[in-house]
Amino acid sequence: MPALTPCAAPAREEDDALVRVLEAAIETLKAENEILRRRLAAAEVAAARETAKADGAIAELRALMRLRTRAAALGDGGLRDSS
Repeated sequence: MPALTPCAAPAREEDDALVRVLEAAIETLKAENEILRRRLAAAEVAAARETAKADGAIAELRALMRLRTRAAALGDGGLRDSS
């Protein structure tokens, strides 16, 4: 029985085409990953900004509560009738 010779050229071309497709997919994923990294960094900056704003609002509220407590201790309850 004669030996079968493998058809190397078409398989090699298919392999090369598959490699090119995979390389292109990898490059696409790298680009998408970079976009996601930038979006994450921007979201982290925005979150830090909002946290700082919230911390400022909390500090302001605490200061107002301390003033009200002091006014109550002075006897007017911190409330004044504006009429």
